[in-house]
Amino acid sequence: MNRALNCLFLLLQLTKLTTSCSCYMPRYQNSFCTAHFAITANVTSSELYFRDGRTLSSYVRESVVPSRLDRREYNYAIDVIDVFKTSTSFEAADNDYVISDAFDGSCGIELSVGTVYYMTGHIRNNHMVVSSCFTTAPLSELKAGQLAGIHGLYEANCKCRVNEQMLGRWKRKRICQAQWYSPCEEQQAVCVKRKGGKCTWRFIARESCILDDED
Repeated sequence: MNRALNCLFLLLQLTKLTTSCSCYMPRYQNSFCTAHFAITANVTSSELYFRDGRTLSSYVRESVVPSRLDRREYNYAIDVIDVFKTSTSFEAADNDYVISDAFDGSCGIELSVGTVYYMTGHIRNNHMVVSSCFTTAPLSELKAGQLAGIHGLYEANCKCRVNEQMLGRWKRKRICQAQWYSPCEEQQAVCVKRKGGKCTWRFIARESCILDDED
């Protein structure tokens, strides 16, 4: 039993080291506009599973080391508080819990029981999935620009994008410039479409961050 348990944890550590997340830092507005859902929810419990539906303890009891491909995941039970963006797939999904890989090497994120989060993500096999490829944060940490965005400004301006490395084929006039790895712009402002189709920053709060485009 002890040997199987030791092998299991060694395998999990090797998997963590050899698997890397292919995502980069998402922007709140971009994430909202590409996500299948955007909600606030209270996390009520968490449980660790393998993707075949078995728990870690069941493998240990049988002295079996799971396949490297059977990556771990957490199921976080939630109570949805507000829905800011919905979709056909979200409406058909189980909204009682969200799934995330159990380590950040596979783009997983860790949620704390008892915390209310703002979450965006996608639907996989009728389940809500959150990851570092989308934005998830305690609701209490969101700033003025982010709050204004999720309460309507993001949805109204999804033809605009905040620039990121590897952004893709977006027309330049539909991009608001932001400092790489800096959350400063989106905490204060929302990228909105003006007359003529150009997208520029709209300030919600004025603090220490200096933006390229100013109302």
